Amino acid sequence: MVLSNFDSLCDRYTNMRVTFKFNLSIHFYEFKQYDIMNTILDMKHTKVTYEMPNCYADFDGKFPFEGIELLKSLELTTVNVPLRFGGKGLGGNTGNRQVLEVLKEVGSYDLSLGRIYEGHINALLLIERFGDGNQKERYFEEAVNGKIFGVWNSEMPTEPLTFNDLNGVFELSGAKVFCSGASNIDRPIVTAEGEKGTRMVIIDMDELRLNEDYTYWRPMGMKSSVSCRFDFSGVNFDQKQILGGPYDYVNEPDFTSGAARFAAVQLGGAEAAIRATIYHLEKTNRTKAPEQLARLAKLATLQETGRLWLKHTGDELNKRYDAPSHSMFRANLFRTVVREICENILSICEMSVGLQGMMQPHPLERIHRDLSVYLKQPGPDRTLIACAESFLKYDR
Repeated sequence: MVLSNFDSLCDRYTNMRVTFKFNLSIHFYEFKQYDIMNTILDMKHTKVTYEMPNCYADFDGKFPFEGIELLKSLELTTVNVPLRFGGKGLGGNTGNRQVLEVLKEVGSYDLSLGRIYEGHINALLLIERFGDGNQKERYFEEAVNGKIFGVWNSEMPTEPLTFNDLNGVFELSGAKVFCSGASNIDRPIVTAEGEKGTRMVIIDMDELRLNEDYTYWRPMGMKSSVSCRFDFSGVNFDQKQILGGPYDYVNEPDFTSGAARFAAVQLGGAEAAIRATIYHLEKTNRTKAPEQLARLAKLATLQETGRLWLKHTGDELNKRYDAPSHSMFRANLFRTVVREICENILSICEMSVGLQGMMQPHPLERIHRDLSVYLKQPGPDRTLIACAESFLKYDR
C-alpha cells in the first residue's frame, strides 16, 4: 500500500524535490516502493549532487553492504577528499555545512550506515590534517577507488592497544572494542600507546584475518553497525602507517568539534522517525485529529530547529582554526541540543503512533531502537559542563 499523496508529504516535510521512484530489495514496512530525492548542494568551489532513498532501510542486523555501495555510486565517500586528489574538497575551511547535511541524510536512511559513514569522513579528515604527502597520495587515491576508512579508538582498561618498536618494525598488543563496520572497513585508523605517547596507526585490514568478537556488542539497536572487538596482538606495521605525531588524535579544535558529525547523523534518525510517523497517520486517516495536528506542529518545530542548528554549526566549523574555542563551544551546544531534540521527537512519535510503533515490522520500531542507542555518546555531562564554562567565558 502506497499513499496517494506521499509526494506532497515529502515536499512538506523535507527540503528536497521528489524526482522519480524505483524498487529496492530492502524491506520497509508493508511496501517496497521508494521515493528518491535529488538534492543539489552548491559550494564555492564544487557541487555535490546525490540521491538518497526516502525510507528507513532494513539490513536485518547485518553490515549494510547495499548502503555502502549506494554511497560509493553517489560519490559521497569522497566528499571530503581534497580536490587535487579527485574528491569534492569539503570539510576543511569550507563546505562543513554541506558535509553535515549529507551526514544527516545518510542517517535518515539508516543510522548504522550513518555511523559507519561518519567514521569514514572522520578518518579522511585526519589524513588531510596530519598525513604526509605520500600518505595523502596513497590513501586518498584508495578512497577514490572505493576503499572504506574508519576510526576505532575505544578500548577496555584491561587490554589497551599498545605497540613496541622491534628494530623498525612495530608490533601491536591489545584490543579495540566497538569497531564499527568490523572487517568490512578497509583502512581503519586505530589509536595505540607507544613510548612517546598515543599515536594513530592506519591498518591494512585486507591483509589481515582477525576474529570478529561480538561479546561486547549485543545492543537493542544499531546492530547493522556490527561494532565488534578486535584483538590486534601480534599485528605488525611500519613507519609509513603511522599518522601524525603523539596525541594528534585529540588535537583541538578538531577532536571536540567533530562531535557535530555524529549529531548530524542523529538528527537524520529523528527525521526518519517523523517520516515514519507521518506515513502511519496518513495510512490510518488520523491526520485531521486535533491532538495529532498538535503533535505534528511540535514535530515540525523540532525538525526545523534541528536544521537551523545544523546550518549554523556547519558555518561555524568553517572558522574553527581561526576561532577554535568558539567552534568547540558551538559543536558542544549542537550535540547537546540535538540529543534533546531527538529525545523529544521520539517521545512525540511514540504518542502519535502508539503501541504499533513499538512492534515489528513497523518502521518506527527499529528507528526508535537505533536512535535510542546512537544517542548514547560518551561524555554528555562533561559536555554540558564545557558548554556552561564556555558560555560564561565567551558569550555573555
